[in-house]
Amino acid sequence: LPSPKQISIPVKEYFKMIKYYITALGVNNNEIYLKKQFLCELLPENQIESRRYELELPLDELVEKPSKIENELYRFRNVNMPNHSTGAIGVEMSTNRPEIKPDREIKSDLKDEKQKNIALETKSGVDIDTSKLVTNNELEKYAERLGIKEYTENKDLWKKFYDVFGPDFVWPSTAKAGERREVFDYITYPQWEPTGEERARNTVEYRRLLESKTLDASKGSHILIINGKLVSYGNKISQEDNEKLKKKYPGCFYAPVVERTVLIRRFSAKEDQTRNEWQVCIVYNLIDDNKSHICIRNELNPEDEVKIASTEQNYRMIIDTGSTVTIIPSFVREQLCDPNDGWDNFSFCPEGYGGTAKIVQASREWLICLGDGTNWSNWVRTREVYSWQNNPPDVDCGLIGYDVLNNIPHYKPYITYYRIWQ
Repeated sequence: LPSPKQISIPVKEYFKMIKYYITALGVNNNEIYLKKQFLCELLPENQIESRRYELELPLDELVEKPSKIENELYRFRNVNMPNHSTGAIGVEMSTNRPEIKPDREIKSDLKDEKQKNIALETKSGVDIDTSKLVTNNELEKYAERLGIKEYTENKDLWKKFYDVFGPDFVWPSTAKAGERREVFDYITYPQWEPTGEERARNTVEYRRLLESKTLDASKGSHILIINGKLVSYGNKISQEDNEKLKKKYPGCFYAPVVERTVLIRRFSAKEDQTRNEWQVCIVYNLIDDNKSHICIRNELNPEDEVKIASTEQNYRMIIDTGSTVTIIPSFVREQLCDPNDGWDNFSFCPEGYGGTAKIVQASREWLICLGDGTNWSNWVRTREVYSWQNNPPDVDCGLIGYDVLNNIPHYKPYITYYRIWQ
């Protein structure tokens, strides 16, 4: 299901199409997704105005900005039409003013225009790839065979996956549940556009290369994969060079020859009988966990920060003194100005908790602090922060590891002592 483009339709009509598109995809229909999709395919002249206010305005006001400018331009062009009888501009209004059509006729015109565009594309001589033609029955069998039917019943999303990998695709045998879901999400989630399909191909190709045991560590400690193809070997690169590589090849993977992993250990100090585990919440002066928060901030942009309570969207953020790293849920990362900026393209599986899921590490340092929503600790600067993938299997916790805790002073409640005089 291709994303709508504004092309020649009014801004508000284009926005309606975006809302229908998000609903059809079956993804989380919130302001973050809508705003991102709305800005993606706006006309360039409308994008300039909208992106100036992207961070300041709520979505409805952001839609109104280019719409007002569009209406003013329309009025200006029609009021200042040349008068062919005098050759003057703006002296006399044209007697042939454009007719204002009712809304139903505008929608009809848009539908006709869309059909004309489809007809023109058909006549343009573009070859149709018959290998991508598939019946609904074949598509459903395909989804069942690969297990992607477990993720969604939306046939349009199955078809997007089918179009990328084709009818004969088979999962690599060592691909874990989280990796399979990650590949599917790369293709079907709008947030990964325009690099999602390449990320999906690169993930599958890297897994196949690891399975084949053909990677030669003598040629380099890392490999560069672009568009599902092994391009070259290399050695470990600096953070700055990694950022340059991502800018040059936005969807590429620069991955280690030996598969990477991170050990996650979990033990803590409060028994939870229902979950059969020991845990502590994020606490601040021993305040109850419903009032505890974590905040992550972009070091390069102080306005780019996200706060999360200890229990939000079915995730619990817990302090884990046995955890070697700090891991945030994917929805926190998605609320940042750009969920891909400052994070590696390449993801990997941890050991221990969430071992079947995938995590991605920050590609540069971020700032983290803990608090109760009003009082906050000092900022801790760290690159040892990770994000869970979208929809991680068997995961419902984010972790605050000792890498962060070791740098935050412990706060204790103030105790007043009284002496009784006799």
